[in-house]
Amino acid sequence: MNTSCRFVSFLSLATSLTILLASCGGNSGSTTPPPPEAAPSLTFSAAATSVADGTSTTLTWKASNADSVSIDNGIGTEPVTGSVKVTPTKTTTYTATAVHGSKSATQTVTVTVTPKGPALQSISISPASFYLRVGEKQQLKATGSFDDGSSSDITLQLTWTSASSTTAGVGEGLVTGAAAGATDITASLDGLSAKAHVAVSAAASTNVLTYHYDNTRDGAIATETTLTPANVTKSGFGKRFTYAVDGQIYAQPLYMASLKIAGATHNVVFVATENDSVYAFDADGRQTSPLWKVSIGKPETVSDPLGIKPLLGITSTPVIDAATNTMYVVARDGSKFVLHALDVTTGAEKAGSPVTVTGSVSGSGGDSKGGGITLEGGCYQRSGLVLANGNVYLAFAHCAHGWLIAYDETSLQQTAIFNSTPDGSGGTFWMSGGAGAVDAGGDIYWMTGTNFGDSQPGYNNAFLKMSRTLTIDDYFMPSNTDTLIKNDADLGSGGLVLMPDNSSGTPHEVIGGGKDGRIFVLNRDRMGEYQSTDDVLQVVQTGTQQYNNLHCTPVYWNGSLYVHSASDVIRAYGWSSSTGMLTTAATSKGSTVFGSHGATPIVSSNGNSDGILWEVEYTDYSSGGAGILHAYDATDVSKELYNSTQAGSRDTAGPAIKFTPPVVADGQVFVSTSNELDIYGLL
Repeated sequence: MNTSCRFVSFLSLATSLTILLASCGGNSGSTTPPPPEAAPSLTFSAAATSVADGTSTTLTWKASNADSVSIDNGIGTEPVTGSVKVTPTKTTTYTATAVHGSKSATQTVTVTVTPKGPALQSISISPASFYLRVGEKQQLKATGSFDDGSSSDITLQLTWTSASSTTAGVGEGLVTGAAAGATDITASLDGLSAKAHVAVSAAASTNVLTYHYDNTRDGAIATETTLTPANVTKSGFGKRFTYAVDGQIYAQPLYMASLKIAGATHNVVFVATENDSVYAFDADGRQTSPLWKVSIGKPETVSDPLGIKPLLGITSTPVIDAATNTMYVVARDGSKFVLHALDVTTGAEKAGSPVTVTGSVSGSGGDSKGGGITLEGGCYQRSGLVLANGNVYLAFAHCAHGWLIAYDETSLQQTAIFNSTPDGSGGTFWMSGGAGAVDAGGDIYWMTGTNFGDSQPGYNNAFLKMSRTLTIDDYFMPSNTDTLIKNDADLGSGGLVLMPDNSSGTPHEVIGGGKDGRIFVLNRDRMGEYQSTDDVLQVVQTGTQQYNNLHCTPVYWNGSLYVHSASDVIRAYGWSSSTGMLTTAATSKGSTVFGSHGATPIVSSNGNSDGILWEVEYTDYSSGGAGILHAYDATDVSKELYNSTQAGSRDTAGPAIKFTPPVVADGQVFVSTSNELDIYGLL
């Protein structure tokens, strides 16, 4: 038998089928049918199924068991695996079809097109400049302006960064103060950005409750951690805001941190004016109107050619008892003086308040009537109030005699009275607004002045050491007091300061001086009384004139005593804690000569570091000129750090007022003027 076999193979793109044909001797066998045709599979997706008008997305597909893939909407036939970028102009459904023979698979993807919105043109941030304490927060709001004229809040769409996260951190526009300093906060989107500026001060912790900070009257605040010689410059420091008031501010401002008023906590600065008004302001500028304001009398109209005018109201610096939240303040009400005890949280009178101040003593002076002397209506209550020994002490000047009167701080009942010259005249308590100093035992130290032709006996031109009941324990009167009287050269034109204990044989000192420019260093345990030769520890001459020099309370800080005489520059004298003696010449001095009356300085520091000496120049006060705030390196006052004329009009203070010192507290500097309180700080 002749046998032969032939094989023919047919191969398609999707499958292989082998058909075996056999022919054996002309006889034919049976045929196997082909398997059924398989359908293709397909995946089809879009990278973004929603796009803005004018933007693109990518279509991606993958087919198996297919010969080809076709996509509509103008894309056409594509390989079985691939992708293509599309930019639809409207919402579009794309259909992809995979084909194999007579079989196919279809998938669709819909890309939604949202209309193109307006283009962002600019970003603004509110507030653009603000102030925080460490730990405080401020939510910023960012507004976007678009090319169609619309605007909207885009705060949460932005990227927020801080130039110094150690000073202030930021997230979603919420800024948190971290450390004292200043920095910029930047918000950015789509290549655009905007900035806000934040100044941060240390958390508030300081109280300024009395004249020159405390009862030693040293004029130094050693808890200032925000203001330093490095950042008090014209670029980083200046006037932050102003509060208008209704009269001259001769009284030094007072300050309380974290005081609750009307349910909210504020750092508060208190201001008293010659219009008999007392204000409580938010010291950080968080509220433009007063927290409270009270009027406590009707001021007297006066015309003192060399002194206060046109109104005589509140002239002395009040004093605050933080334990009871009570402010004691004396107001001129018509022709009488009235002592008020005010609640510092509301301004309301406390129980038993107010009381009219009266007084009389036995005496044969020129104004004696029936053997008695009475507190006269022409006095000024000029010296700062003193709170000590459970009493409030009031001192009077600008009248025939010097008067001291004490009132119980709780009942406001009069507890003691003293007249410095009951059988003569003069001996008034002026001290250019300074206040009596109190030692650890409760004794109080004062200085008295004089006027042309005042007569002895009495205590004209004297340092007085007095008991809590206003009896004299000791005193010093210079040997040339008669000459001082003839020339109106008050010893008590300036104030005094109690020095820290030194390690010499005379550890307890009081220092002060007057118009003749002599600075007296006295032994508080034996003051020297009146001798033909002055019995004092030391005398240092300062000033540039014969009889018109010191009108200030000295400042003591870290081994230096500072004074600024009339028509002179600021001067620093060294003081030894070993000997208790001053250097006879200034260790450093400034270069700016102040005019009439010089200035009363203060010092702020962080312990014994970062000392800054501050003072206000009031050379042009008589013509209504602006006060000028000056700041110097306290370790060398020849180095002026800043003054308020350096930045043009940006930092200009209100019309100057004489004698009133600035106050530094918790990163702020408060400057009194004739019609406003100016607040300076980091910018």
